[in-house]
Amino acid sequence: MMTREDAQERAARLGLSTWVDQAIAVGPKSRAIDVMCVGFASVEIPIAVAETWEEALDMTMRIIFGK
Repeated sequence: MMTREDAQERAARLGLSTWVDQAIAVGPKSRAIDVMCVGFASVEIPIAVAETWEEALDMTMRIIFGK
């Protein structure tokens, strides 16, 4: 499992930032969930948002590099 520090280091190599935001899962059992964001934090533009750092960084790689 990737830690926040690992994610920050990996994103920083691409000139990106990481942060945690909250989303509301809507339905019969509505709840707030933490989502991991990778993108440009200074202007609050995420490139990828996921429930884990691995997923968020993998999505970011696919979007940027087509991998």
